[in-house]
Amino acid sequence: MIYKTKLRFLVGLVGVLALVYAGTWVFEPERVNARNAAFQWVEAKQLAEADRIELSGTGESLTLVRKEGNRWFVSRDDGDYPAKQERVADFLRILSNKGNYPVRSTEAASHERLGLTENAASRILIRGGAAVPPLLDLLVGQRDPTGQEVYLRKQDQNEVRSGDTTLAGYVASSRTSWYNLRLFPEAEQPGLAAVQRLTVYAPPLPEEESSAPEPPFSLSRSGGGWIIEGAAVPELDTPRVEAYIRSILDAEGEDFLSLAETSAVEALTEGRLVLDLGNGLSHTIRVGPLEANRRSAVVSDNPYGYALAEWTVNRIFKTASYFAPQ
Repeated sequence: MIYKTKLRFLVGLVGVLALVYAGTWVFEPERVNARNAAFQWVEAKQLAEADRIELSGTGESLTLVRKEGNRWFVSRDDGDYPAKQERVADFLRILSNKGNYPVRSTEAASHERLGLTENAASRILIRGGAAVPPLLDLLVGQRDPTGQEVYLRKQDQNEVRSGDTTLAGYVASSRTSWYNLRLFPEAEQPGLAAVQRLTVYAPPLPEEESSAPEPPFSLSRSGGGWIIEGAAVPELDTPRVEAYIRSILDAEGEDFLSLAETSAVEALTEGRLVLDLGNGLSHTIRVGPLEANRRSAVVSDNPYGYALAEWTVNRIFKTASYFAPQ
């Protein structure tokens, strides 16, 4: 009997100790803080309804709208311009993914000190249809003393959390960082294999604006390589020709032109590139005169006009001798 009594006592003691250990493990301050820090600002299923994003604060105010084809556009006074779809998707993903956002304060008195009053903070406002209130109304405040995190709180809530500066970076970024400025957007790019012929009408060099430009020439597919017409280059460097055509298909502008600027450029013939495709279609890129180290450009069947940096123009307009074997 004494043995059984001792055994029961020891088993009970082991059970109590196990509960105490489990309790200290579950309620350990670091673990509690880690659980409290895991947080998402909005659920992904809610963001599936988002059709308008408004960013304002330290950077340039910006509005993104989702339109036909489930695609995002940057809204300007004169119209809507294509946005980088992956950039918008990444931004929304950060907001809906659980991240490390520890609670830093629950007192309204801290908001002014942390830059989280409505007048001082940057703001991320996401709307979905006619939904009221918005899907998310998030204020972005000052950086913490380490400079590695920024203070955040939802509008109309006192709770303040902190997180890395990624969201602040999105809010402060320039309008052009959201634009998809490819002359041939990814979904519409014909691809190298589709190009059968390229004709180059080069603009005059800056120091020769008043003189005649280089004579035009054409690059055409022939067997497994390329031939040139309009220039005395008997042999071509095929990899160089194809790398050049890829550079044209992948070319990007620095900014969009306004609608008025685009209409003006459409009448210009300072220089142009004509790509003839195997399906009988063709695309023409036309550029205007050099102004402030940029040229205006338009692409056929594309409603947008682009400002091209001078180095981009120099990359997509080459002389015939460039394609000779080196």
